Amino acid sequence: MKHIRYDNTTILTGDDIADAVIEYAAALAGGDRADTVAVPAIAPDGTRTTTKILIGPTSEVVVEDADDDQLEDEDDDFVERLRAAARTFGHSEPIHANTRSDLKGLGSSDADDRADAETSRTDDSEDSAAS
Repeated sequence: MKHIRYDNTTILTGDDIADAVIEYAAALAGGDRADTVAVPAIAPDGTRTTTKILIGPTSEVVVEDADDDQLEDEDDDFVERLRAAARTFGHSEPIHANTRSDLKGLGSSDADDRADAETSRTDDSEDSAAS
């Protein structure tokens, strides 16, 4: 289970649902668009409910783990619809910059080091040509 925190509201929902909501929020922000989403949720009394939220480019959506619970609520159709909608923005997958191994070592200091190395090679080849 996860909590979605949105505009002073906490929504208790399933892991996949929460992940799909935040991935869709990222896609909407990247496309400078907004949408309303009816999120399948668990009410404080344990019953199933739906919470409708408006997600846009400036929305602040936070997803965090909730205590493990027997009420794990998943809605595969909802998750697939949100992920399909996110793909319409040209992003088939979320970026997940904090966990992607192919992005390691691409920080600004590394880019600066590579630029310095390229400049050094260019300077060396110019020196060779002048000789």
